[in-house]
Amino acid sequence: MKVEFHGPGVCDFSKMNPDGTIDVPEGTTVKQFIKIVKLPIIWTKVFPFLVNYEKVPLNTVLKDGDIVSAFSPSGGG
Repeated sequence: MKVEFHGPGVCDFSKMNPDGTIDVPEGTTVKQFIKIVKLPIIWTKVFPFLVNYEKVPLNTVLKDGDIVSAFSPSGGG
């Protein structure tokens, strides 16, 4: 199953396919996906995690074609 991912630079993007997707097993939850991309868990306690641009609980099961986004704080000066 392929999931599109938009996340911060602290993630591990080594498993990303050339088309911008990451292959995950059927039944993968958002929490399991976070471990796949090695996003620090503290990130999820501070910033919202989105599936298809909607905030979801970490136990949400991903579906083929979902777009997963880790909200990133913007920098400014």
